[in-house]
Amino acid sequence: MKHTFEANKLAVSVRIVLVEPGVQGNIGFLARAMKNFGLRELCLVKPKVGVGAVARAFAMHARDVLDQAISVDSINKAVKDADFIVGTTAVTAKRALNVKRTPITPAEFAKVFSSIKGKVALLFGREGSGLTNDEIDRCDFIISIPTDSTYPTMNITHAATIIFYELYKATRKGKAKHVTEASGAQKERLIKYFTNLVKETGLPNHKRRIALRSFRNILGRSFVSSREATTLMGVYKRALQRIRGRKKREATEFKQKDDKKGREKDEKTALKQQKSPPPAPHARGEPPAYTQKKVTEKCRRRN
Repeated sequence: MKHTFEANKLAVSVRIVLVEPGVQGNIGFLARAMKNFGLRELCLVKPKVGVGAVARAFAMHARDVLDQAISVDSINKAVKDADFIVGTTAVTAKRALNVKRTPITPAEFAKVFSSIKGKVALLFGREGSGLTNDEIDRCDFIISIPTDSTYPTMNITHAATIIFYELYKATRKGKAKHVTEASGAQKERLIKYFTNLVKETGLPNHKRRIALRSFRNILGRSFVSSREATTLMGVYKRALQRIRGRKKREATEFKQKDDKKGREKDEKTALKQQKSPPPAPHARGEPPAYTQKKVTEKCRRRN
């Protein structure tokens, strides 16, 4: 297997990432489904089995996809140059509050897919357990296929085939007006500005995490353009400057008021000391005058 990525020749660049596959047949069938719909770039993350005779038998005429597939030891390496990271799951949110697992359908994804520009990493999880919550967190958004509640979980390669079909169908239609999509680096900067803005609100940490996850979901579903990302970054930057500037002014004003109170207190103390009578001699450690006079008289009498 090769260990370097090759450029995808399709108009829309898609990398299929299969996490910890444990069945050769699934690897082979996935390669076959990829070639059916014009996809060529396959990445296996920590595969538990090799690409052997069984995988090649299931791949049929897509063995070239297996020959070009790469194997890496982490998801970070699999998505290293991706502008969009899209996860797949059969486990969707049961409550509206669970923004982490709020998915879109393959058809909804396909509506915007044909007009995007950039690398898309499409993640498929383990055969038995899918993607972990931490891996879902890495995704810009997730795709889920509506199925019957009596048996909702599909075979991973069957689910992949449905998604591939929807994407292929979308690219075969008339091209939508091209819009330059925000790059992965632009989106990360946008998320950084948003994160800093949320911090300034004083929200509790758990609400900050929900807000950030919600923003990532919106950002992923909207396919924000480069121009839109730049505009939003400008707005967030200006808002941060205003908020921080106001806090700085308020801190300065508070310090000035505190200093003024201190000065006024010192002035009152000094004025009070000026108005008060001088202390009695004995208060200064000197004997009173009448005591000195009596001592002098006693001395004379003795003499």
